Amino acid sequence: MSGPDKKKLDKMIWQLREGWGESTRVEAARDLGWIGADVADEAVPELIKALLDDKSENVRVEAAISLQWIGAKASQAAPSLCKALKEDQSEKVRERAAIVLQSMSESTIDVVSILDKARLDDKSTQVRQAATEALSKLAEKYDCCDSTELIKLFKKKKKK
Repeated sequence: MSGPDKKKLDKMIWQLREGWGESTRVEAARDLGWIGADVADEAVPELIKALLDDKSENVRVEAAISLQWIGAKASQAAPSLCKALKEDQSEKVRERAAIVLQSMSESTIDVVSILDKARLDDKSTQVRQAATEALSKLAEKYDCCDSTELIKLFKKKKKK
């Protein structure tokens, strides 16, 4: 990317990092998601940082949504999404993290285990439901009949 497009990308990244006001940062996160697949190497690390560090719940949610839009090129975000699912104070951020984790191109035992823990232990009904749905969709993806079978499958993969 070069010229005007590069300047536009740099402006979005600056707005996400330094934007004055929550709405500016939310819009920047959204814009990076829309164009992110083409510039994943630059957009994904910025979205991860926003997901984990921004003080605004809305910015963190929008960063997670944008990572979902970017799709497979955002797979490096899986550990950060797991961290958000485990640690974020916001129910909305944890719920969105569970939803996005199911759409990552490759799941791991860590992702499955964290979703299972959220399904069982999260204080929010919405987060528990999102984690349950994510595990169900992953079970389908890996031809498992339920989350228990999915967890067993991933434990076997990890031992190999």
